[in-house]
Amino acid sequence: MIDLPKETLEFFDNDELRSRIFYEKYSLSDLEGNRTEKTPIEMWKRIARELASVEKEDKKQEIESNFYWLLKDFKFVPGGRILFGAGSNHKATLLNCYYLPIKKDSLEAIYDTAKEMARTYSYGGGVGIDISILRPKGAAVNNAARFSTGSVSFMELYSITTGIIGQTGRRGALMITLDVTHPDIEDFVTIKKDKTSVRYANISVKVYDEFMQAVENDKPFNLRFKNDKVDFNKEINARDLWKKIIDTAVNTGDPGIMFWDRMKNESPTEYDEKMAIHGTNPCSEQPLEDYGACDLGAINLDYFVKNQFTDNAEVDWENLEKTVRYGVHFLDNVLDYSYNRHALKEQAEETVYARRIGLGIMGLANMLISMNLKYDSDKAIEFVDYLMKRIKETAYDESSNIAKEKGPFPAFVAEKHIQRNFVKRLDKKLLDKIEKNGLRNACILTVAPTGSISSMAGVSGGIEPIFALSYTRRSESLSEGKFEVLDPFVKRYMDKFGIKDKSKLPEFFVTSHKIDPFFRVKMQATIQKHIDSSISSTVNLSAETDADTVDKIYRYAWKLGCKSITVYREGSKDDILKATDEKPVKKEEKLIEEERPFMLSGTTIRMPTSQGNMYLTVNRDENSNIKEIFIDMGRSGETEKSFTEALGRLISIYLQSGGDIHRVIRTLKGIKGGNSLWFNGIQVFSIPDGIAKAIELTLKNRDPDKENETLHGVLKNNDKLENEKATVCPECHQKTLIFENGCFICKNCGYTKCE
Repeated sequence: MIDLPKETLEFFDNDELRSRIFYEKYSLSDLEGNRTEKTPIEMWKRIARELASVEKEDKKQEIESNFYWLLKDFKFVPGGRILFGAGSNHKATLLNCYYLPIKKDSLEAIYDTAKEMARTYSYGGGVGIDISILRPKGAAVNNAARFSTGSVSFMELYSITTGIIGQTGRRGALMITLDVTHPDIEDFVTIKKDKTSVRYANISVKVYDEFMQAVENDKPFNLRFKNDKVDFNKEINARDLWKKIIDTAVNTGDPGIMFWDRMKNESPTEYDEKMAIHGTNPCSEQPLEDYGACDLGAINLDYFVKNQFTDNAEVDWENLEKTVRYGVHFLDNVLDYSYNRHALKEQAEETVYARRIGLGIMGLANMLISMNLKYDSDKAIEFVDYLMKRIKETAYDESSNIAKEKGPFPAFVAEKHIQRNFVKRLDKKLLDKIEKNGLRNACILTVAPTGSISSMAGVSGGIEPIFALSYTRRSESLSEGKFEVLDPFVKRYMDKFGIKDKSKLPEFFVTSHKIDPFFRVKMQATIQKHIDSSISSTVNLSAETDADTVDKIYRYAWKLGCKSITVYREGSKDDILKATDEKPVKKEEKLIEEERPFMLSGTTIRMPTSQGNMYLTVNRDENSNIKEIFIDMGRSGETEKSFTEALGRLISIYLQSGGDIHRVIRTLKGIKGGNSLWFNGIQVFSIPDGIAKAIELTLKNRDPDKENETLHGVLKNNDKLENEKATVCPECHQKTLIFENGCFICKNCGYTKCE
């Protein structure tokens, strides 16, 4: 683990999570990996300077000053690719994600997309694709196979490509969508029931009103596919397919649902085929055209509450409006600055044709609490409706101002654009201005997941409620044991009012699992009215939630006007983070059985692995010979527990039959799994490798209490973790990994992974 500079920790008031996210993810580094920024102040200055560099010479200094004001104190936080890439010598895009087309139903086109995907990942971008163009399973093909394996069979190709290409310690992110009308839809929605399939992708179904009405009325529905070589039709019962979608969502967290008619009807860009949306980015908040991209940044709403936590709390509208205007300008400049930093020529061309930007928000939950508003209250809904209307109108007004100065986006056609459903609901005076000046950006607003950047800013992500008031961390030193870490916002409130016990917090400190899921959908729908793109948000559900509840949530989202909906039932995605490629122990022959002594003495070692902490107990006989080994994977899943228990039994049988412990070490040592980690100078490649190295430590007679205290910790039976809704992080091994905004994020070390 990287040592944090004193200056970094001091800046973040010794908050290690926020410090580590900044320093390890976003501080500038040279080509050798040496970090050259120690505080966000240096980062803000760098980014402001770089993004102002595309302005005319006489305006650069003014715009740089404006952008520094915008970034300072995390009032506005650009997407992670911008933080990482602006001013960097690394070959990296500043845009978070792209949509890539499969151009035709052919093997060549399928692999061309995989190639473009790999190149995009290498530049740091995520990818969305739609496989609806591919013929269904069983359709005729003109090659040695005779019949197609179907669209779903190629999902694994794209998933594996995503898993292979690294991006500075993380994998790429992928969204795969399929039309609900496609004959392969049943295979698509159930593919993730096999936990080893399509592990590196989100999947969502593009649902049409025609299908939802058939579900509502219990009518048949027609699956169909037609191109110049295939014509396929099949009638099914709509509710049978709907039930499969719901059941797999409950059990696996996938698929999500995109209400595609609404996506298309509410998109401002459908009058130009080159701008017309065909899919979305990996988290579905950005419907995109072929080679379209996400240019993201989020306003920190918590910053703009005056007289926080009082009856006189109010929005600082003046500075919020200023931030919205500067934010639109900033993201528009990103498009010009990054023109030559895309993986593909088509991506560069499309970003300046439509000039889409994604101005979003974070810290909504904090803002509501600061104003003494309960997230799941009608007053909060009313306030948020007005808030988002003001942000929308200000953003559109500023885009029109920039269009007057620099020209509208190249595809802009005034009479067509102002007739789009979303745009024509704007204020009449604003519409007149847009008709006269144009718009600089085809789409302006979104709500993206802000996992790492909102954690760095110390606020809630996107439009999500606070996930938990606190988390429990295990110290690497036994003398400290476990200790509680408060959410930064919660800590600020408790410090301000001298509260020592978080159970004494007022009722408006409500966490995600205590909010009625239907109210969460209502909040999303309220915000969606004012967002021209879409929203990435996850409805968190308890482990006991049944399929009937999820069914009602999905239908409610459709009826209220959401563009998409995703649920996460606690525990449904746990297996995604666990590797399953360990090798079996070799079987030994000609062994002489030996009776086990009545009593053996032993030592227990804690050895971190990429699947969680492993506790290995080595028992010796009176001659100090190892005769027995017990292995437990702590809080890991049942698969790992059964695997390690079996491995321990096999080793024990071998040793009790006269086997050589050194042969066990040689057999297991060096076996590699999906991920490795370093721990106190020891690299652990996998569970078997960790077993071998733990046994080796006991043979070397190392005294853990003196030489390596952290290898000797054993959990006490009465230990109780506060963060019951979290799971174990594969990076830092704390039980602080949560699922929100469609992504896993660790509240301890900042690890993120979108699935």
